[in-house]
Amino acid sequence: MKYFKYIIIGLSSLGLLFSCQDFLEENPKSLVSLNSYYNTLNEATTALNGVYSQLQPLYTGLGIDLVADMSADVLTKGSGAGGSSALAFDDFTFDASLGIFADLYMNHYELINSANTLIFEVEKRDYSDENLKSTIIGEAKFLRALAYFNLVRVFGDVPFRIEPSLSTTGLDIERSDESVIFDQIISDLESASESLPENSITPGRANKISANALLAKVYLTRNDYSNSLESLEKVIGTRSLFQNYADVFKVNNENNIIESIFEIQYGLRPVNSDIIQYLNSDKLSGHGFIYGVYAADQKIVDAYEESDKRKMNSVWNEGQGVSFNQWFINKYNDALLPNVEATDAGMINYPILRYADVLLMYAEVVNEIKGGPDGTAYDAINQVRNRAGLTNLPQGLGQEAFLEAVLDERWKEFLCEGERWFDLKRLGKLEEVLNPYGFQKGKHELWPIPQAARDVNPNLNQNDGY
Repeated sequence: MKYFKYIIIGLSSLGLLFSCQDFLEENPKSLVSLNSYYNTLNEATTALNGVYSQLQPLYTGLGIDLVADMSADVLTKGSGAGGSSALAFDDFTFDASLGIFADLYMNHYELINSANTLIFEVEKRDYSDENLKSTIIGEAKFLRALAYFNLVRVFGDVPFRIEPSLSTTGLDIERSDESVIFDQIISDLESASESLPENSITPGRANKISANALLAKVYLTRNDYSNSLESLEKVIGTRSLFQNYADVFKVNNENNIIESIFEIQYGLRPVNSDIIQYLNSDKLSGHGFIYGVYAADQKIVDAYEESDKRKMNSVWNEGQGVSFNQWFINKYNDALLPNVEATDAGMINYPILRYADVLLMYAEVVNEIKGGPDGTAYDAINQVRNRAGLTNLPQGLGQEAFLEAVLDERWKEFLCEGERWFDLKRLGKLEEVLNPYGFQKGKHELWPIPQAARDVNPNLNQNDGY
């Protein structure tokens, strides 16, 4: 069930987004004067809905999470992939001209500018409900932090601004050091944590728990284990795990307060997700057009233990009376019933943060801080393993062995949730694991700055190797 629909704010009415043509106009007009908007909390809330709606194109079949999993030992070329541009991620043959990079880059900055505008306009106004004002600003800061976190992890240094772009002047800025951007991400999430309620009144919104969970992941990415632990301890105990792994991905359990922490909201067309079309076999019939672009990497299929319940709820090589020639992803197929079009089955939300992630981050952080696992670290990882039908990890593991166990657990738990490549990167294991796929050290730790962006902004230098 969908609890609210996001309202997409028109480009011409609010001037929050920019096209390439806007940048190239010789005598560009002023994009908009916002003095006449944001004057009521209803208008501010409508603007915030627009920022949320801009999350949707970030996590499509060609979105940041799935193409990152294609670069890792999670996904590979599907039988229906054909000439899909996503194939370049499978063997690291991509370059700066690939359209996926331009789309991801532009879509993230559109969201950032929308959030910048909202924060700027709402902060300077007086409203009848200051608590709601603070909540709106906190949610916008959470969304801005998430977008910058995505960008800095894949592109490294990127252009940085927290002021709204209300004209086409001053947009040809250079890339800022990633440390500056991480500082702002942390500042935004700390502010969001202070201003947001424990649980959202409207399901699907950011709240204190999601802000602290994302902040913990940011600190973990920076190897700041003490601060990561502090943030995680604010989340531990606020959620739990579904008894059945498959229940996490059921439409009727969207936005639950059991395991879910933050999800991208999708619904029926035109706000549906297309990931089901990308992740399923093109041999399925009765569902409209299914692309079959991604299949499960045989490496991860083989890695699941026979007793691991996650395997049957994550991958399949036959279904609905059809045998496939590869393993495909059935994780998000709850609504893909016979004779239901894949586009309509794409109403399911996409998970960004859930409690299993918090537990495994906690196990990793405690292991790093204490130089080895203690009872709380074992308990955290064993909760995830036991839910999957696996026995407890053996006692007495050393620090490195326990870290490998956590990494392995994350690989299987978060298949097609966009975690694997980022886990390998922050732990310095990209070359070790992905060298057989074509990974080149000193180059593929970062994606190229899109050539389309550099054509518009000559002050953008390129990442090494591209």
